Amino acid sequence: MNAPLTLVIGILAFICFSNRLWSQGLDGASVYGKVSATSGDALVGVTVMLKNTGIGAVTNTEGRFQISNIPAGSYVLQVSFVGFEAQEKTLQLKAAQKAEVDINLKEDIALLNEVEVTGKSLVREVNEQPFTVTAISAKDLYNSTSDARDVLNRVSGVRILEEGGLGSNLSFTLNGFSGDQVKFFLDGIPMDNFGSSLSIGNLPINTIERIEVYKGVVPVWLGTDALGGAVNIITNQKNNFLDASYSFGSFNTHRASLGGAYTNHNNGFTFRGSLNYNYSDNNYKVWVPIVAGSNVDGWTEVERFHDRYQSGFVKLETGWVDRKWADNLLIGIIASANDQQVQTGTTMARAYGGLTRNSQTLVPTLRYSKDNLFIKGLNVSLYSAYNNTKSVIADTLKGVTYNWLGEAIYTPGSTNGEYISARTFTTMTDDEFTSQLNTGYVITPKHSLAFNYSLSYFKREIFDREHPDKPENQFPRSLTKQVVGLAYKFDPSKKWSTTLFGKLFLQKAETSKQFDFALPTQRTEAIEVTRNNVGYGFASTYFLLPKLQLKASYEHTYRMPLATEFFGNGLFTQANPDLGPEQSNNLNIGAAYQFTLRGDHHINLESSFIYRNSEDLIYQVVQVASPETYFDNLDETRTLGVEGSIQYLWRETLRLGGNITYQNITDQADFIYNESYTGTGYQRNFQKGYRLPNTPYLFANANAGLSFKDVGLQESALNLNYYYNFVEQYFLSWAELGSTNNKKVIPRQASHNLELSYSLNEGKYNVALECRNLTDARLYDRYYLQKPGRAFYVKLRYVL
Repeated sequence: MNAPLTLVIGILAFICFSNRLWSQGLDGASVYGKVSATSGDALVGVTVMLKNTGIGAVTNTEGRFQISNIPAGSYVLQVSFVGFEAQEKTLQLKAAQKAEVDINLKEDIALLNEVEVTGKSLVREVNEQPFTVTAISAKDLYNSTSDARDVLNRVSGVRILEEGGLGSNLSFTLNGFSGDQVKFFLDGIPMDNFGSSLSIGNLPINTIERIEVYKGVVPVWLGTDALGGAVNIITNQKNNFLDASYSFGSFNTHRASLGGAYTNHNNGFTFRGSLNYNYSDNNYKVWVPIVAGSNVDGWTEVERFHDRYQSGFVKLETGWVDRKWADNLLIGIIASANDQQVQTGTTMARAYGGLTRNSQTLVPTLRYSKDNLFIKGLNVSLYSAYNNTKSVIADTLKGVTYNWLGEAIYTPGSTNGEYISARTFTTMTDDEFTSQLNTGYVITPKHSLAFNYSLSYFKREIFDREHPDKPENQFPRSLTKQVVGLAYKFDPSKKWSTTLFGKLFLQKAETSKQFDFALPTQRTEAIEVTRNNVGYGFASTYFLLPKLQLKASYEHTYRMPLATEFFGNGLFTQANPDLGPEQSNNLNIGAAYQFTLRGDHHINLESSFIYRNSEDLIYQVVQVASPETYFDNLDETRTLGVEGSIQYLWRETLRLGGNITYQNITDQADFIYNESYTGTGYQRNFQKGYRLPNTPYLFANANAGLSFKDVGLQESALNLNYYYNFVEQYFLSWAELGSTNNKKVIPRQASHNLELSYSLNEGKYNVALECRNLTDARLYDRYYLQKPGRAFYVKLRYVL
């Protein structure tokens, strides 16, 4: 895979260089750039003019502008926007010069108190949609060692459950929905087919412009069957930039990132790419039982000894932007790989010393978009990708097991593996094609339509070198999913906006199933499962006051099982071909209020009520004494919850904020279907009314920050940030199981993080220090899996 990648990079670099040389022969100068608020949010609709010339432009939805074919000479660039202080900048342009000018506008507090601001930042525009959505600007976090996972874990209603340190499996929970009930997108593109080495835990924050979290109802244009929400990560959209960073720290952790873009503003040719590498020994200390035979012989603190992780990915795109025939026409390639030692199973009951897994992914991509295609108001976008992923799981030790002291225990004459009695060297080859088409048409300023069609086809082949004739591996495993969505948007006034929509979900699965287990007629046969479902809903918002927004949204929706849930993952997750689709009725009611006191004190309050009534909810079944798990359906569950947040800003110097989430997620089924040797059929559900296990129900976050300019040197900045996270105690297994004294619980937890960063030359050179888990608390998430203790990190960053 390395040779083709090297060739691709070389060809694209040559094209970029040749194109740049050719463009230098043009005589007309040009000015381009981006206009942002001091918060870093892009501003839409800003007027940018060359004074006394009548030549100018207006910023687009990304805050960008471009003025071309300017004769050489001296000019004054004027930038004006309602609600912000106007700004002027003197330019001296030479023939064929391409001048990049980025402008930060400061809010005009006096004007804001007198008029309603019609121009808004992209983050604010997203937050004011009828949907329940939270948008987070990442600009203030660029020097942090955080990744997308860390930032999302501070959003109200969000809780990310981890299995360990860097590279460990994650479960994303949003208002009680977890795993794949919440869908992830990168620049509006589904991340399902990007491979395990490109996940929210591997995306450095300085590669991200903003993150949008949709709670409950998901817009049609995302084209997904998400049950409880979606996360859209918007990467750096600048046309010309270079951003390089390197961090290192505890547990021999190293993370490197390089991103950049070059765009010729005369002919629209662009080349952009990013590269990331992650490595960690993950050798942090954990508190574990020492097992002697079948008995626990005390507890001790030991160092994890078989948990190394490394991953890397390259993402390249080239094509044309801002042309009459296309706003974007880009072809690209994503290549990623990871190599991981496996220390534990689904629980920490056992330690492994030889189990490994790795994967390699190659994804060619195509993107096209054009606003006002053929006629004004018709907007079209298309994304297609083909994913090939090969994963290998190796458990080939014979008669060797390990304890938590890292000691090998040999069983003479045994040929068993570590994980299961039969050793395995399994190769899974996944092929997936994904395509998504969006069209929108603005009929009048008050009426518009949107249509989406999404198609994905997934196929998996499995071969176990240790057991080449394994029956279930001889059958096809494939999934075909289609989602069709249609939405109508009605804006009767500037205060009120409503969207009505419908969705059609289609899925076909081919797999195998075992029949008559342990009977003389036991056999494995091919099966085919086809499902069709229809969803619908609405989202509405109304501004009761200019700064007081009310929201309500409802959706009846479905989520089809994914390949991992149907087919397992070849290691700890077992297959379940009987798994059915989830369905849910989701209701969100919320309010947001922003106000300013005495010009310098900015306060933002938000709160929402959550109701979810779900049937056939897909959840992960955990057996505390077993490393294995599988997915199954819960007949009926209900979520009642409330969340709230507050943010305070004083003169861009002091930032305070916090949020709290309460979600009561309970099993509501009267009867459950039980299949056993003693009797098959429906029986009373003794878990009715109890909370779902292994799911936090009360958690909170708080943050504080200080920023100072010109500290020690001109054009410098000093930032200090503090983050606090709290999770109330919750049950690991069903609450009614076990006696009062031996119920399995995950204890109450609190963690503290500190960050200190210093920037020079207006942010060109940056260094940051961070301490995570300051008090060295024992922190747990999924199935009592312990996370790292106190850790220190240093990050160096260069921006051009």
